[in-house]
Amino acid sequence: MTAPDPAGPTRAACLTPPGTGAIATLGLRGPEAWNVLREVFAPGEGTGKQLPVEAAQGRVWFGRIRQGQGDFPGAEIVATLVRQTPQPWVEIHCHGGREVVHSLLEMLGTQGVHVCSWQELELRTAADPGRATALAALVEARTTRTAAILLEQYHGAFSRALADIRTALQESNCARAEVILRDLLRYSSVGRHLTAGWQVVVAGAPNVGKSSLVNALAGHERSVVACTPGTTRDIVTTTIAVDGWLVELADTAGLREEAVGLELMGRERAYQTAEEADLCLWVLDCTAQPVWPGFSSRKVRYVINKIDLPAAGGFTAPPGAVSVSAKTGAGLANLCKALTDWLVPLPPPEGTALPFTPSLCSKVEEMHGYCSAGHMAEASRVLESLWDEGG
Repeated sequence: MTAPDPAGPTRAACLTPPGTGAIATLGLRGPEAWNVLREVFAPGEGTGKQLPVEAAQGRVWFGRIRQGQGDFPGAEIVATLVRQTPQPWVEIHCHGGREVVHSLLEMLGTQGVHVCSWQELELRTAADPGRATALAALVEARTTRTAAILLEQYHGAFSRALADIRTALQESNCARAEVILRDLLRYSSVGRHLTAGWQVVVAGAPNVGKSSLVNALAGHERSVVACTPGTTRDIVTTTIAVDGWLVELADTAGLREEAVGLELMGRERAYQTAEEADLCLWVLDCTAQPVWPGFSSRKVRYVINKIDLPAAGGFTAPPGAVSVSAKTGAGLANLCKALTDWLVPLPPPEGTALPFTPSLCSKVEEMHGYCSAGHMAEASRVLESLWDEGG
């Protein structure tokens, strides 16, 4: 596992979102962080003073950027020494205007500092790369439920599991490592979708109510609704939360064999999107004879729409279908519950360790494959390179 290198480059990044007139915080970490600050920063009102060679952790100074440093000489800043060991960690608080922040980072770059994103700064200078990677993912969480899972990984759930795997491999206990990896993989599907939602395609014949269903689930009019076949010709997406899980709904063109021109192109795109999605909701109109999908896929689930109207004679719902009325809202709660069960049949209990990014999921799968085949050296190699690309 890649650990922070005390002798590595000193890095700087903006830790706060940009905002005109706001206060920005720049992080400066690495072996030369304190020396760089002493070079560019003049404490107090005068520009002739300099920070001490050594300073107490937690000390705060008010001052200015020295003359000749960057495009904003004399700019007022507040500096603090957050931590001295294992490597200096300095924070600079300044005006939050984009140009000010850009100029200060550029000025730090002229001092030999590597300017990077805050995610890289956290990953390459953190004592626990897993914690840093979880923090980067945590800020991208869009629901309370997914944020809670990522927070547990930030507090070390996944890192502790990796430590157990390392111990097992060091003891040549490949079977034990394989068991831990298998437990992690039980929730890999969840881990892949904590910040990027499940892709759910809504498909079916023209005018079965696909767009109306998407609008009803979204709670607003996202798709144009009309009784004319072929109204939806491109993929229209909207993101919703279902029981705390992020879901991206894709409204597709009506699928009929006689489609031509633009409608035919829309149909082909709809088929491709349905094949690539995590789930395909095939919508049937209960007032007409059913039109079945022209492809075979285990991802297809059936939704019967327009139950507020009389059903067509002889209409029989397929097993497991959910019945709704996109117009009145009847059955939508049942559909949302079904969506949750289909997408997340095994939700992780509180405190569960799981790989929480697509990259981590892939590497855990690779390690599991090696352990299952008894190749401990290869599994150890993957484990030690786990954070090389930021997880």
